[in-house]
Amino acid sequence: MDEHLGQRAPDAPAVELIVVRADNPGPMTLSGTNSHVLRDEGQVWVVDPGPKDPEHLAELLLTCGDDARPEGVLVTHRHADHAAGAATLARQLTARSGREVPLWAADQSAVPGSRPLPATLIGDNGTVGHVIHLPGHTSDSVGVLVEGGRVLTGDTLLGGSSTVIVPEHGGSLTEYLQSLAILHALAEDGRISAFFPGHGPSVDSPLEVLAVLEETIAHREERIDQVRRARTAGVLTLDRLLRVVYGPDLPEQLQDAARWNLRATLDHLAQER
Repeated sequence: MDEHLGQRAPDAPAVELIVVRADNPGPMTLSGTNSHVLRDEGQVWVVDPGPKDPEHLAELLLTCGDDARPEGVLVTHRHADHAAGAATLARQLTARSGREVPLWAADQSAVPGSRPLPATLIGDNGTVGHVIHLPGHTSDSVGVLVEGGRVLTGDTLLGGSSTVIVPEHGGSLTEYLQSLAILHALAEDGRISAFFPGHGPSVDSPLEVLAVLEETIAHREERIDQVRRARTAGVLTLDRLLRVVYGPDLPEQLQDAARWNLRATLDHLAQER
């Protein structure tokens, strides 16, 4: 094997990262799902095609460009607001380019038609990005560390909101804290300069990235402590715990997500014991 395979050519231009937001705003999706197109000169990759919305998929096709060579479609996790349009987009890119465009996911059983994830996205100029496993939001959550220190976080980090841990899909607060620790270590090491979340605005300052990660970790530790103290005080049911931790005025549309987070916190505390 060529020992230089994957090394980026020193005179190669930076990988272009284009955000295309789906028109699916809501309490869980914030301003909408952020799809990402990675362009490396004449090659393109799409991360998180989003919902199966014909207009959004058409915009992604337009962003990829007629003259670009599509190399793959990748989803950061199984949820429909990220993955429902993935198989359709892969077929559309295949039909337009005349070459098979793979669809990649960590859990092939959850994303029909997908293949196992590559460890690295490699183009003609060398490395485009590295796939990082970041379980926590779901068991199959991943991120992509794009050349230049930009990380696509899926729902592991959100812009301006907290991530929901979804136990039904293998979500784990214990694993989520470990994933945050991995991102924090990469940021401290200077390997992350910006993050692009699955929902909400991006953060493009290395110091701000580090601050967001530290705030996110501190927020989770505070929630864990709140639940621990409530249980010690005799709060046993999930509904009572919801009122004690989140207060009586939590909007109804956010209560299911809060219950998921509480369940994940209780599981985490049980593992601690």
